[in-house]
This record gives sequence, C-alpha cells and structure tokens, in this order.
Amino acid sequence: MSLFLNRFKAIAFGAIALCLMHAPLQALAQAAAKPLTKVSFRLDWKPGGQHAPFFLGKARGFYAAEGIDLNIISGSGSSDSVKQLGAGTVELAMVDALVLVQAAEQGVPVKAVAAYYQRTPIVLISPKSKPVTDPKQLTTGLKIGSKRASATYQALMALLAVNKIDPKKVNLVDIGFGVQPLLVGQVDALMGFTMNEALEAEAGGMPVAEMAVADHGVTAYGLMIAANDKVIQSKPDLVRGFLRATRRAIEASVADEAAAVKALAAATSETDPARELKVLTKTKPFWFVKPNDVGSFGTQTTQGWQQTAETAQRVGLVEKAPAAKDLFVPGLEK
Repeated sequence: MSLFLNRFKAIAFGAIALCLMHAPLQALAQAAAKPLTKVSFRLDWKPGGQHAPFFLGKARGFYAAEGIDLNIISGSGSSDSVKQLGAGTVELAMVDALVLVQAAEQGVPVKAVAAYYQRTPIVLISPKSKPVTDPKQLTTGLKIGSKRASATYQALMALLAVNKIDPKKVNLVDIGFGVQPLLVGQVDALMGFTMNEALEAEAGGMPVAEMAVADHGVTAYGLMIAANDKVIQSKPDLVRGFLRATRRAIEASVADEAAAVKALAAATSETDPARELKVLTKTKPFWFVKPNDVGSFGTQTTQGWQQTAETAQRVGLVEKAPAAKDLFVPGLEK
C-alpha cells in the first residue's frame, strides 16, 4: 500500500509540475492569439536611416509583442503630420518641436509623448576649405543659403536672435532644397541637417565643416513623437507600449546598425543602404541626453520645453510662448 501511495504521489506531483511548466507557454500562445491593434504612425519625411529603428522594431516583432500592428506611413513635413494628428487620421507621428509649439498656439489637440531628438540637428554647412565656425562670421558679407519658411530657416533666425545679430546684416539667399547651390559656389554656406545635407555635400565631392546651432545658443528639442490628445487620454497603455517597443528598437539599432538599415531597405524602395547607414550613424547621438545613454531615450523635461517654446517666440513662430504643460505629456516613455 505504501509503495502504491508513493507512486501515486510521484505521478500527481509530476502532472502538477508539467502543468506549471506549460502554463507560461499557454499564456504566450493566448497572448499571441489576441488580435493586434492597428496603429498608424506617420514619419516626418520619406523613410531614411534616421527612421530605421521603427522598421527594425516592426521586423523583429517588438511592436507586435506590445499588441500593436504598426503601419509606418511616409511623411511630407511636420506641418502635415500635425494636421493628420489633429484630424485623428493617425494615432502617432513624428513632428518637429517648434511646429508643435505653433500647433499648441493654434489649439490643435496634439502633444509630444517622447523626444526623438534631444536637440536640433540643424547645422550651417560650409566648405572645409573655407569654414564658417562662428556666428559672427555671418555679418562679413558671406552668402548664406536657406529656404524661407523652412525648419532650417527658422533655426537660422533663432541663431541670429540668440547671438544678437540683425538679420539685415546677413546676406541671405533664398534657395530651394538640396546642396547644389553650395557645390557650384552660388552660396558660401547653407543651412541643413547634419544627417542629410551635410552628407549630400560630401557625396557631391565637397568636404564640409558644420556649425551646429545647438552649440551656439539655440536650445530647442528636435523631432518629437507626438499623439492626438484623445489617444493619449483614452489609450495611454497603447502609447506606452509603442514607446517601449521603440526603445527596444533603438537599443537594437545601436547594437547593430547594419541590421537596422537592412530592415529599412527591405520595407522601402530605392534605398541606398550605404548612404542610409551613414545617416543612421549621424542620427544616433541625438537620441540620448548623454552619449550612449540608451536609458535616456524619449526623456522630456519642463525646462526643455519651456526653452523650446521661448525659441519659437524669439523667431516669431508664436506671439506668446505656450506653457510647457500644454506641449508634452511626461512619463509615458518610462
């Protein structure tokens, strides 16, 4: 009888252990069986190396693991992204911080939920043989190219304002997009993004010097991840899940840039992997508060937003700087 009871207990304990061992697998299977929530995410521009983490995160299932079926939409500028967010056409989008300040003044129901660029990546680009390295040089008759009403033009105006330089003393040349005016000598320097125009100029055969406006007094966030107010209020867990997945994608992209660009190339047409790898490499420093501090991705502060709003007012984008609380929602990126 004792032998029978011992065998019965062994079988019973074994069955219990087997059930416990399979319980996590069953939970995972049940989670995987749940329908994913479709989420539309609009980029600020056409996909490039700076957007590679989102494509890597989708390819590796990071967003799906958060219950998100992510639809990445090519963009056509931050202003259009704000319109789409305000109308509720998309749940999330990438928007330049200064454009978000304008949107707040206009009453558009959108807010930043995470910082994608901790500072603006806009630079003044000049030939390395004749570099412009100090804002004071802008008053020496140099021809400075920038497209009026563009983000780079706004950054130039902010640079002049914070360094107390009268725009009338600067020889401004209104140019279109692209670096051809610099390559052919139409201008002595032009405004652009460090991960775009600067690379284009060097690809065109011109070694360049870069003067970052962020290093000369322009304190403003760059690109932000923004959401419609209704989405933030009614689906905060979805926003948190998106940001958790994005943080994982950022970490994975830092660890393997080539894999991130490969995911981008697989999902988009006419991608030059070699170029976009350079774009990604120049983008990475803007993701973090401190160099390589992956944990700081997405961080926003009241001070950072107040400085951004004041910069927008300084360049005439808004009449009065909105309060920081009207521009962002803290804590969702944690």
